[in-house]
Parts: sequence; structure tokens; C-alpha cells
Amino acid sequence: MLYYPQLTSGAPCQFPVKTRTRLRTVSNEIPGGGNIRMSDPGAAAVRWQLQYVGLTDGERSSIEQLFEAAEGRLTTFTFLDPTDNLLLWSEDYTKSVWTVDPLLQVAAGTVDPLGGNGAVQLTNTGQVPQSAKQSIEAASWFQYCLSVYLRCDSPTEIQLVLSAAGQELRSSIPVGGVWSRATKTASIPSNQNGISFRLELPAGARVSVFGAQMEPQLAPGNYKKTLDRAGVYSRTRFDSDSLSMTTGAPNQHSCVVNLVSSISELT
Repeated sequence: MLYYPQLTSGAPCQFPVKTRTRLRTVSNEIPGGGNIRMSDPGAAAVRWQLQYVGLTDGERSSIEQLFEAAEGRLTTFTFLDPTDNLLLWSEDYTKSVWTVDPLLQVAAGTVDPLGGNGAVQLTNTGQVPQSAKQSIEAASWFQYCLSVYLRCDSPTEIQLVLSAAGQELRSSIPVGGVWSRATKTASIPSNQNGISFRLELPAGARVSVFGAQMEPQLAPGNYKKTLDRAGVYSRTRFDSDSLSMTTGAPNQHSCVVNLVSSISELT
């Protein structure tokens, strides 16, 4: 698979990032003068404008290599939104995108740290660790930041896990009676497609969880709630058959990259 590259800093792009979402409604006028209107999901798309300055030779090469592999606008690749949460249904662990172990009970509607009722209470009723996991179709070797808000009545320790291709990176997170945001930044030295986020609870633990988030960068941004659409765009194209680079000095390049991502298959 082809992926839009990260910079050597671990960031997916430089800011500011410009985006524009396009939606289309089809209107049919009937003989009586009325109108029937329906959305046209096949036309839904997001356009991106990414501006770069000070690119190294290696960063310039990675963008140009993708452009050549995609043959300009011809072939699609996966683009990870630097401004969004990569996880689907970030507050609903009953959805099929989440794999929940059989002895892990899920109770929704718990008070969250923002004053709403979006938190979920996870209870491990078993004698062994149980987990809730979500996998995304993204490059396992990218830098990712995992974050989640946690609270429990009895102090405990949970595991925040990033996994791919049989490899795991774990962080032990202490959880107490006050909401706190746990974070983990990591990358897995693998060239496999696909990577997973997992919360693992020890036997008997009961933990309130809110705001599970995965981002393609080195630090967490503000929490973004997701439903059936997240920040993984697997049908992205370059929006031009030409790519112009400007070199201002050795190892210093600049360019503007325009992308278009279809969102019709994400809903």
C-alpha cells in the first residue's frame, strides 16, 4: 500500500493546513412543481492544501517518490488527517470496529471529564487481563500518539498498547480517582500495513474511560469525538499531475501539495 509520508520530525505536515469539504445534493423537480432532494454520497470529498518550507533532501524525496509511485493523480494512497482522531466511534465500544474481550463489561453513559455523559465504564470480570482494541489501516512504522482520559474509584494500573505485526509497545498507566489524560508516543519498527490501539485492564479492575484518540504525530491535540468517520482517508489522490519544488539553499526545499480525499466509502 501507498501512504502519504510523515516528516522526519514525526509530524505528517507543517501548519497551517487548509481543508475544504465538498458535499452535493441532487434536486429533482416533479411535474407538480415540488422538489425531491437527496444527498449524493458518491460526490463527497475533502480537499487539502499542504504548504511546506525548509524540507530536507530526504523529506523532499519521500514526497516525490510517492508522487511518482502514484503516477500523479492516477493512483490512490492513504492520507492520515493531522487534525483529526484516527479512531472510529471514539465513545462507543459496542460498535464492530472495537474488539472487546468477552469478560470485559461495557457500561455507557458515565459522566466524563468535560461535564457530559460520554464516558464508558469498563469492568474486567475475569481472572486474567481483558482489553478493548481497535485496528486502523495505516503504516505501522509511522509515529503515533495515543491518548485517553481515565479514572477509577480504587487506584489501579492499566496498559496502553500499540501493536502491529506481532510486536507490542506497552505503557503502564496509573489510574486514580481524578480524571487524567494518559498519553503514549511510539512507532513500531515494522513495514507491515495496519496498526492497533488497545486498552488492557487487569483482573477485577473497573475503570471509567473517555476520549480514546490516536493521532499521527508526537504529541496529543485536543480531543476530537468521532462517529462513523475518522481521520484515515484511504482513497486520496494528488490533485495535479505536476509537483513543483523550490530549492532555496542546500537541504532547504519548499512546495505546495494539493490532495483530494474521497469520503464516500467512509460513511
